[in-house]
Amino acid sequence: MKKSEQELANWLAHPLEFGEPPLEVNEIHQEETSWLLIDEQVSLSFHRYIMKDGFSSVGMTGPITWSFLGDDLSDFSMEDLKRLYAGWHISFMAINSANYSKEENDKKQQATAEILTRTVDGFSTIIEYLSFGELAFYAYEYIRDNHKFVVATDRENQSEFGVDSKYLRFPLLYYFLGSLFFEGKL
Repeated sequence: MKKSEQELANWLAHPLEFGEPPLEVNEIHQEETSWLLIDEQVSLSFHRYIMKDGFSSVGMTGPITWSFLGDDLSDFSMEDLKRLYAGWHISFMAINSANYSKEENDKKQQATAEILTRTVDGFSTIIEYLSFGELAFYAYEYIRDNHKFVVATDRENQSEFGVDSKYLRFPLLYYFLGSLFFEGKL
């Protein structure tokens, strides 16, 4: 077993994760890439694993070790997964920082919803909101021509998704934040 495969197997076996090692873990992708708060390129690996109960998913090792708890990732490219993991990491760091306040985040979300109600035709609701410092990232639903759409934005950059988008199977901000990072906008 490769060192990175063993690292993921150990992580999966931790009591706060699956509590047991996987039956199988195989590296399916490896690359050198940039990563959050790291000045030099890092090695990133994706691994497909199978647990005793048949659950299968794709985990990551390298700059972080983690796994999405979803077994249907076949329609996500390696680039999609990299962006999803990076966005998760950004969100995780923001929410767990000493400066994060859920109460303050909720107040900013409410204020933003009031602005969107006045300024966006067909605005429905904010489905995700993350603020830290002066930065705010959010996703909201709106209706146009009797069709529902979801927009992810940081007020400067915006991406629109149909409600059947594969990216909505996870918090949309994961993909959006990861994309901003790898496009040099964050």
